[in-house]
Amino acid sequence: MRKIIICFILFFTQAVLTAQQPVSLEGKVIADSLEYSFINIINISAHKGTTNDREGRFVVEVSENDTLQFSSVQFQKKEVIITKSIIASKFLEVILVPGVNQLEEVYISNSNLVGDLGKDFSKIQFYDKYELHAPQLRQDIPSLIDRKIAATGGDPSNLLLNTISGDRQKLKKIKANMDYDSRIEKALLMLPSDFFKTINIKETEQMLFLYFCAEDSYFDTLVNFDRKGDLVVFMKEKSLECQKQTDGK
Repeated sequence: MRKIIICFILFFTQAVLTAQQPVSLEGKVIADSLEYSFINIINISAHKGTTNDREGRFVVEVSENDTLQFSSVQFQKKEVIITKSIIASKFLEVILVPGVNQLEEVYISNSNLVGDLGKDFSKIQFYDKYELHAPQLRQDIPSLIDRKIAATGGDPSNLLLNTISGDRQKLKKIKANMDYDSRIEKALLMLPSDFFKTINIKETEQMLFLYFCAEDSYFDTLVNFDRKGDLVVFMKEKSLECQKQTDGK
């Protein structure tokens, strides 16, 4: 009888431990105008999170009785408690409804406005957020393309899926092209207005010459660190190199 009780306790303990082990749960967020909208999907119980792809799909690690929270600026917040049936189905479908962002009613009194913008504007009192010690944003807001790339990573299975489909590589290539173009535009702003005249580069050939210079990795260093003087010297040398190549043809 004692052996039976011990076996029962061991079996029960094993069953409980197995039930508590986290599993990867696939799911899909359904909402109007979801494309390019990334939902914050947080497992509050496990302090882990992820986001969806452009089709609403996501993968998140959960255990039974965990609470998943779905939140976004444009949709109402929603929480889902993970049950045995959800884990057994291995799939979770979540429907979000648009959020209503409405400001509370504001009452204006003793404004003493006269309708003249010049006079009324001078009466407005301004505050410096730094003097008030207001909370500051500690990091730059990721761009749309960075958020898209982030959505293809995170969970290993999600990363693998997007790598196999090629979506992650396509997004990275788009970002690389955008970064490349932004460096070209920045370099153009760093140069003196009459620079191209001094090196005899026609207006129709300016962008082509800039892309020629950008093929050299030193170009990125000069542009990224705002070394205007060195950039001018570098591009003058490149203009001579470009002329030699043209003459050689």
